[in-house]
Amino acid sequence: MVSDLLTVPVVLVALGAASVYTGWKRRRVHARMAALEPTPIGSLPADGRVEVEGTATPVDDPITAPVSGREAVVAAWTVEEWDERGDRGRWREVARGIESAPFRVDDDTGSVACEPISKRETAGKWTRTTGVTATEGVRIDDALAEFASFAVETELPPDADPPPGIRRLHADHGLYEDTGSVTNVVDVGTEHGHRRYTEGTVDVGESVYVLGRVESDGNGPTVTTPREGPFVVSDRAEAALEASIEGTARRRLVGGAVATVLGLAGAGYLLAPF
Repeated sequence: MVSDLLTVPVVLVALGAASVYTGWKRRRVHARMAALEPTPIGSLPADGRVEVEGTATPVDDPITAPVSGREAVVAAWTVEEWDERGDRGRWREVARGIESAPFRVDDDTGSVACEPISKRETAGKWTRTTGVTATEGVRIDDALAEFASFAVETELPPDADPPPGIRRLHADHGLYEDTGSVTNVVDVGTEHGHRRYTEGTVDVGESVYVLGRVESDGNGPTVTTPREGPFVVSDRAEAALEASIEGTARRRLVGGAVATVLGLAGAGYLLAPF
């Protein structure tokens, strides 16, 4: 009986620890942002960590965002799948990605090139993607894309014929084509295998914020991935993005700490001799 009751505090501790870790990672990103101010491009140093703001322009051709089909400088996306087991169901993220064209940022003082991003993460058939999530966007390894709007663009039921862009996205990630489940015969809600696709973009000519490391060679300065911390690209202004990351970090840290304390207290109570 006690072992069954221990499930709740154990889950609370696990969820709390995960929330604290996520909050800590976001706090580190915020600290790196708070230590800098956007630098006019014409005044960039020859080397070092920088923030720049300006207009995003592809060096050559823009990319095609895989979900919406829009022309963009940067696109990030997630694919979630409805996973139904028994009488319970949940959304499971099965893929995420960030892609950018080689692009430059222009302001009134000059122009600077930014290295392109190409990142993918794909889960297995029964697992989900891992790692620290973004506030409103996607983070994979040392790349973070944040957006003012990161919304579900489209949904597809199982057995649907995906449009060409979505089909290419499936192939890019190696996602299997789900054929649904026998439970869908009597399912009156969201069907097992139903997928939803979320996407954010930095469009051509849109305002962009970049946090990275500037390096200079014979071709001029380029903003690249920092030696520590993520390369950040966003369509949000620096002040708004910094405030958003700080607020999310604080909520994660406080919520995770409370859940961990409650879980430990509950386990202690259940295990205490009476």
